[in-house]
Order: sequence, then C-alpha cells, then structure tokens
Amino acid sequence: MLVAAALVLGGCWDARDVEDRAIVVGVGLDRARGGRIEVSLEVTIPGGTTTRPGISGNQPGQRGGLQGGTKVVLAATGATVHEAIAHLRDAARFDIFLGHVRVVLVGEDLARAGVLQHLEMLVQNPEIRRLIPLAVVRGRAKDFLTTTMAQDATAALYLSQMLDDLTRTGRAPNVDLSRFLTDVSEPGVDPVASVLRQAAGTEAGIDWAGLAVFRDDRLQTIIRPPEAWYLMWAMGSPRRTTLYVPVREPVSGGVVLDIFHVDSRLNLQGPPDSREAVLRLLVEGRVVEHRAGGIDLTDTATMRRIQARTQRDLQQRVQRIVARVRDLGADPFGIGRALRVVEPSLWPQPGSATRQAAERIEARVEVVVRVRRTGLTIR
Repeated sequence: MLVAAALVLGGCWDARDVEDRAIVVGVGLDRARGGRIEVSLEVTIPGGTTTRPGISGNQPGQRGGLQGGTKVVLAATGATVHEAIAHLRDAARFDIFLGHVRVVLVGEDLARAGVLQHLEMLVQNPEIRRLIPLAVVRGRAKDFLTTTMAQDATAALYLSQMLDDLTRTGRAPNVDLSRFLTDVSEPGVDPVASVLRQAAGTEAGIDWAGLAVFRDDRLQTIIRPPEAWYLMWAMGSPRRTTLYVPVREPVSGGVVLDIFHVDSRLNLQGPPDSREAVLRLLVEGRVVEHRAGGIDLTDTATMRRIQARTQRDLQQRVQRIVARVRDLGADPFGIGRALRVVEPSLWPQPGSATRQAAERIEARVEVVVRVRRTGLTIR
C-alpha cells in the first residue's frame, strides 16, 4: 500500500523540474503592424542563459533576479495570441509556464481596435487563471513590463499589487479577465478597466490614470479623475474621496468633506413607452476641516445648508459624466441589463436590440448626501 501511494501521490504531475521552467508573471498585448498582435511576456528564469540563439532576450527590463535567477521580457508577433506565444515557446530555451501570471496589460491602440478575440484566445490556454487583474495602459504594454522596479523583482508583481491595493481601498473597480469578458459577452452592459500611465514623481514611475470605458470590446474614451470617481459611483463601485464644498453663509469660505460611503441603485420607472432610468446615490461623508471662520457645525441649519449644497453639486457632476458616457453609446451602468429584466421580449433578440432599446431611455441621477459628523477646524 505504501508503494502504491508513493506512485500515485507523486509531487510532479508533468515530470518537469521547476528549474526547467520560465515562469511568466506578466503578459502584455500590443497592436502590431498589418493587423498583427505583439505578445510580451515578463518571465523569471532560474539562472543560466535565457534563450536559444535567434531570440532577442537582451532587452530593456532584463535584470538579475533573486537567488541567481533572471528576469527578462520576451516579445514576439503573430496573427493571433496563440501564434505569438508559439513563436516564443519555439525560441526559448526553457519551457514557458503561464500558470503564475499576475497581471495582463493591454496597450491603448489595441484596446481601441478591439480586444475580445485576443483575450478569449489567451484564456483558452489551460494554464491561464481567469481572475488575473486586467488593465489598459497609456502607450505600449511592453514598455510597462520592461520598467525597472526598485521595490520588487518584477514589474508585473508591482503592478499586480498596485491594482489590488487600489481595488481593496475602493479607489478603482475590481476588473479581472473573467469580469471583463463576462461584461463584453452579456447583453445590456459594457465593461470598464483601470488605466495606468507612466508618470514622473511617483513611487515607481507609474500611476492610476482613470477609467477606460468600452463599447462592447472597443475602447471609447478614458475618463480622468475626478470624473472617473463619479463614474464609479454611478456604476455602483464605492470610491472614497475628499470634496471641497464652498459655503457662503455666514462668511465666505468652505468645508472639506471626506466621502467614506457611496451606495448606488438603478431603477427603471414609468410605462414601457416612456421609461426612465433613475440612478440613486446615497453619499455619506464627514467634515474633516473648514476654512470659514464663524461657521457653527453644531447648528442644524448650517449642516443642512452644507448637505444641500453638496447634494446639488454632486448631482450635477454625476449627471454630466453619465450623459457624457451615454453619448458615446457605452452602458457601463447596466441600463440595458435592467431593461431585459422587465422586458422578457428582448431575451431571444440579439444584443444590438437591447442596446438600441436602452439608448432610447433617459437617465436621471438623484443624489442624497448625509454628513455624519463634524471634524477639525482650521483657525
């Protein structure tokens, strides 16, 4: 029995030693000439040479890693993702393993041309996990993977942790391969994704640049902060932020509110021939400081004025960004999805019918602001 157990419970299912693998930690997808695609892989290789003669592994981004390993970005072009990865496998000295990919980056040009076919081919690989974070980058994805990170051994690890921190703290939506492809394939909703850019003066020369808004699988526009935060609220993604609210009574000045909770609900109202989509936002915040002398924050009437002013201002801001996105024909709010719930006749029809029906519906934003407690006073 012990012999049988030893044979069955062997540790290596494919008989490949880890030292014979090139572990891929980051994938970059860029548009190449002639409608082709360039696939960049950031890999960790346990010592030794990186490739056979003929492949360009000595690129910017190659660097010594931990414990004698090598970190390098390999790139190849092909008509499809499969073909490009096949070229890399044929040229690499080690077996390329995709089971530990930490992040997938899509170049802006490719995102505007359409990404569905390329991402579907990527996830068809049995080694690829579906919950890998996905982001769009300003410029080329390859340039981000070749960025030298002082904090971590690989750019992919840093970017993965950066996106995870942004999501966990409510500063960016949680978008992975599975979520993105589900939103693309589901009628009545369009996907969004975080946008990264190279920026001097930041921790690693990279920061969050806003939200990429898609119509189907094609990038339509990039929404920069603070409009990106209001878009997240309208989509139902909570986003903490700080707002300055001007107050003109009793003296000229203003207060600073810390918005710590946002709840968003979408409802369809009215008869079928005149339906209206109502986005209701409950915004909760606290006064963290104020710059107007003489304001009594313990006075109920004063707090009501602050709430009313904030409510009116936020409602206008969110309404503008909702209208801007809908003018592009995009629907990240799920108005079409909500419409399919109340109109089963749309189920057997193509997704374009749902989109057309949703575009005919007016969208209105209602904001309710509650200031929970007061904070500091600047004297």
